[in-house]
Amino acid sequence: MGGVHHGFLEPYETIARASWSAISLVVAIGLSFLLAATVATVLGEGKGRVLLAVRTASLVASLVLAILGRATIATLLITEGLVMVMVVLLWVHAWRLGFPRVGLVLAAIGTSMLAGVVRGSSLHLVFAGWVFDPNALYHLAQIPGVVLLYVAVRQREQALERGAAKQPPFQAMSNLPRKYS
Repeated sequence: MGGVHHGFLEPYETIARASWSAISLVVAIGLSFLLAATVATVLGEGKGRVLLAVRTASLVASLVLAILGRATIATLLITEGLVMVMVVLLWVHAWRLGFPRVGLVLAAIGTSMLAGVVRGSSLHLVFAGWVFDPNALYHLAQIPGVVLLYVAVRQREQALERGAAKQPPFQAMSNLPRKYS
């Protein structure tokens, strides 16, 4: 969606505004799933209702802004930045509790945050006649973070599968050290 938006729709203001609203909604929904999965993984099924209530409020705000055509980078950073702060804090908590493969998850998030720094910079790069502005570099810089997140989730899943045969499902899911279970 982003490639079509940036590559073809930006010159057409009305269509681009609708396209950006749709992209903002997809990002908001995707981050909602990320938060829900993080809450379930770190805190356990049925926990973290306060965090999910805060997310619901910010998701409603995102939806209203998108419908009104007022979704901007700033509003996206505010509403979705709150979600990412919650996600990061939950994964730091999981790291402190000794959850498996959390370092890779935090590295993936950190890599994506560095991509955001690139987006906020004035960095330009010319390669083989192609000009890469901060927005293009940001999207390219997100790729390693997405790959790291995939590797982290896959390795964590494999580690849990190896231990799942020995433990009940929810205990295997959290895989806490004995002193925390």
